[in-house]
Amino acid sequence: MDKNRLEAFSDGVLAIVITIMVLELSIPTGDRLADLLALAPTILSYVLSFAFVAIYWVNHHQILHDAEQVNLGILWCNNVWLLVMSFIPFATAWVGAYPTSWVPVSLYFADMALACVAFHLMYYLIVCEAGKRGEFRLSARNVISLLTYTLAALFGGLCPVVAYVVVAVVSCWWIFPERKRCE
Repeated sequence: MDKNRLEAFSDGVLAIVITIMVLELSIPTGDRLADLLALAPTILSYVLSFAFVAIYWVNHHQILHDAEQVNLGILWCNNVWLLVMSFIPFATAWVGAYPTSWVPVSLYFADMALACVAFHLMYYLIVCEAGKRGEFRLSARNVISLLTYTLAALFGGLCPVVAYVVVAVVSCWWIFPERKRCE
């Protein structure tokens, strides 16, 4: 099957995700710097989420660029990934309102972990569709990312600031996609 519809649909969903996130931002209650700083957790969660979505969009483009065609399994896996990605605005708003509370923090990072799993499964299916199943390898960066998001989901409530920083650093590691995904 042609991959163009999958790309167009994915681009549209991710654009809506980012739009919903920015619409969730509220203006400060006053005109002082302190009023703006009171929104810091919400703004920081938005920035981290925007970076997360943008990085995935670039990497999604990269893996689909290498794909010659897609099959039904890839289409459905992409839909699962988009489902998880579409949950980001909710998780972002909740963690922005309660940045140190266990459940919002865990949900926020669990969503990131699920996005990571779905994305890597989708890439695996793309590699298999190309007839290169034996060449698929998860890099150290893949494994570290998945572990980081999962551990942040499980234990991020213990020390949320550390979880945010570690996840941000690991996420930013993906600003430059891996050029050779199969070895």
